Amino acid sequence: MPPEDEPMPLEETPAEPAPVAAASTPPTPLPDARLYVPNQEGWEAKIKLDTEKVYCYAKLPGEEYFHLILNGEIFLQGEIEKYCLRCALRIGVATQDRLFWQNRVGKRRPPAV
Repeated sequence: MPPEDEPMPLEETPAEPAPVAAASTPPTPLPDARLYVPNQEGWEAKIKLDTEKVYCYAKLPGEEYFHLILNGEIFLQGEIEKYCLRCALRIGVATQDRLFWQNRVGKRRPPAV
């Protein structure tokens, strides 16, 4: 081994890591995590940023108490109510159905006279 003040000979230099071979199979696509609010009027998506205690307005099944919305959590806020995304999905305020607008029951027009 050469002294520390002399440069290392080329044949002793550590080899650079070998490039990673391209995967032969395409990566697994991530699930669609988008949420939709079919009746948007009066609803806003917010991020909890302060230290104030904010509770979800729905209880989880089997629980006797309202749960906290945590700092950094995304939630939906209506005129007075606030729902975590999990409860908003469960009670139908939000949906994962991308085609919700096609599956809606439309308003019926009165028959023509």
